[in-house]
Amino acid sequence: MLADIFTPDLFASAIRMATPLALAAIGGTICERSGIVNIALEGMMLFGAFMGVIGTMYTGSPWLGALIAMVSGMGLALVHAFASITLRTDQVVSGTAINILSLGLTGFLMEVIIGHPGTTDPVARLMPVFNINGPTEGVLGSVWRWVDTIVFSYTPIVYLAIIIAVVGQWALFRTRWGLRLRALGEHPRAADTVGISVIRGRYSAVIVSGALGGLAGANLTLEQVGSFTENMTNGRGFIALAANIFGRWTPAGSYLASLLFGFADALQIKLQLFRDVIKIPSQFFLMLPYVLTVIVLAGVVGRAVAPAAVGKPYEKG
Repeated sequence: MLADIFTPDLFASAIRMATPLALAAIGGTICERSGIVNIALEGMMLFGAFMGVIGTMYTGSPWLGALIAMVSGMGLALVHAFASITLRTDQVVSGTAINILSLGLTGFLMEVIIGHPGTTDPVARLMPVFNINGPTEGVLGSVWRWVDTIVFSYTPIVYLAIIIAVVGQWALFRTRWGLRLRALGEHPRAADTVGISVIRGRYSAVIVSGALGGLAGANLTLEQVGSFTENMTNGRGFIALAANIFGRWTPAGSYLASLLFGFADALQIKLQLFRDVIKIPSQFFLMLPYVLTVIVLAGVVGRAVAPAAVGKPYEKG
C-alpha cells in the first residue's frame, strides 16, 4: 500500500503545490526583512490569480496573463506600502483590509466582466517546459519514470520559483542589496544615518513581495487549474506566512518550508483515494495542511527571531 501512495507523482505534486506557497513566502521574506509585515499576501495571490485569467482571456497569451498578474499584485502592494509606510497605519490592519478588499473586488469584477459569479471559463495555460522521451521498460524505465516525473514534468513558474529561491538566498546574504534590506528591518535609524533611504527601500521591498504574490496567483490559475474560482486561494497566503516564519525569514528556508506544506497537501489528496481502505473520513485528510500549519507555528514561532524593526513604522527624525 505504501508503494501505491509514495509514488513519483506524489512528490511531483508536492513540488507543484509548494510553488505558490513558496513564491508568496519569499515575497513575505523580502517584505518583512525590510521591516513591513505583509498579511496581505492572501489578497495579492487572489487578485493576481483573477487578473492572470482575465489578462489571458483578452490577450490570448498566458505569458502576458502572468505578467498582468504580477502587475496586479504590485498594485495592491503599493496600496499596502502607502498605508503602512507613508501613513504609518497598523500594518496588520492594512494587510487584513487588503485581503477583504481583494475578496470583494474579485467577486465584483466576476459579475462585471464575466457576467456571473463562481468560476470563469478555462483559458490557455502555460505548458510543461520539457518533453523528453526516455526508456520505458526494465530498471532503466523505472528509474527514468522517477527522474522524468520529479525533475522534468513542470511548468515554467515551478522552475522559476526554484531559481528565485536560490538567487534570493544568495542576494540576501551576499550582496550590497541584501545587506541594505536587512539593515532596514533590523535598525532603520542606523541605515538612514549612513544614507540608505528607508522609505524607498521599504516601498521597493513591499512592491517586490506583491509581484511574487501575483505570480503565485498566476501559478494557481494559469498552470495548475486553468480557470479562476472565487476565493480559490483558500488560505494559501496565510500558509505562506507560516512558511516564511518556519523558514527563518530566508528565501531558501521559505521554499523548503513550503515543500513541507505542499507535501502535506499532496498527501491528503492521495490518501483520499484510499479512504475506503484506511477507514478515515475524508474531512480529516482535508484538515492535514492546516493542522500542520498550526503545529509548525506553535512549535517554531517562540524560537524564531523576526527582524527587530518589523511592524514598526519609521518616522524620519
